Amino acid sequence: MVDATTVFVVLDPTSMEQATLQWGEEVVRAFKVHRSIDATLHVYCCINPASVAVVPGENGPEETRKRTRAWLERLVVQTRAEGITVVTEVEWNDEWRQAIVAAAARQKSALVVKSMTQHSRMGRLLRETSDWTLIRECECPILLLKTGRPFNIERILVAVKHSPGDDAYEKANDDILSAARRVAADFGASLHAVTCYDRDMHPDRQHFADRCGLKRNQVSAATGTPERIIAETAVQQSSDLLVIARVARPDSPRLVGSTAQKVIDQIDTEVLVLPVS
Repeated sequence: MVDATTVFVVLDPTSMEQATLQWGEEVVRAFKVHRSIDATLHVYCCINPASVAVVPGENGPEETRKRTRAWLERLVVQTRAEGITVVTEVEWNDEWRQAIVAAAARQKSALVVKSMTQHSRMGRLLRETSDWTLIRECECPILLLKTGRPFNIERILVAVKHSPGDDAYEKANDDILSAARRVAADFGASLHAVTCYDRDMHPDRQHFADRCGLKRNQVSAATGTPERIIAETAVQQSSDLLVIARVARPDSPRLVGSTAQKVIDQIDTEVLVLPVS
């Protein structure tokens, strides 16, 4: 999360449960209390005939859009009563995955909050998903909510690349550790870091702890694939939130490393993805 003024919350028109709204509200409160920023909550919903049932008597997409906006307005009554600035937006677009990315960019969002749908690895490969679209294309941090649990951040796990070997990943490590510390401070959470070593290397937890500026008991280092080590550590630490970098390749900014994409279906916790150029 960065110092900007808009928290962009994506509502799912096919679901009765909207955990993203509660999480977005808590982030806005944290901005105000801990960063002295009066952030705006931008509540967004993209609809089309596949996501919203057309009510008999409605004359075309515009009337359906107005009905959906009225639903959004009812959802945010209490939020506004608390004094939080809320803007609602409903868009009709068949290309809703790309529409979310474009709408978040229009608002110069500090953070996108979206519920995540569980998919198999094969399912991700066979069809485009909104989660992967956001991870690849969104230029601001993305908070993906997996569990549907009420807001709670007591234990944060940050994934750091060991001995990255190039400047892009060194910067990613610095940026993600700084961001994770700030999120932990905002919510009064504990912080634990994890890294993965190649199988022919011996994990050095103390060296890794020194690199992260954390105590030895606040880090984990193991050999194995990153997605497996991260997922296992999240379980061991009872993590509420995983913070992970999305590092773009210099020759193709939208072609990103695969760890963030692989790990989101491996863990049972919320995921904050930070884009690092």
